[in-house]
Amino acid sequence: MSSASPFRRHGSETPFEGAERIESLLVGSARFAGFWSAVVLPFALLGLVASGTATQQPAMVGAILLVNLLALRLGRDYNQD
Repeated sequence: MSSASPFRRHGSETPFEGAERIESLLVGSARFAGFWSAVVLPFALLGLVASGTATQQPAMVGAILLVNLLALRLGRDYNQD
């Protein structure tokens, strides 16, 4: 029977390595979300234009365009090795 705990750090791992792993995970998740948001948001805009809501809610269209630009910027390096 082993007394090794899955919660203990290995001797070679420093606290900075754990922080780097968490940072890498967060950055990767943000790029993933940005990339796929940039893919999906134009379809939402197309739906607004097709339904006529774009002329009634120009502020919403502008906000979606702004969020789309931010998503493009955030997700631009997603999945590049």
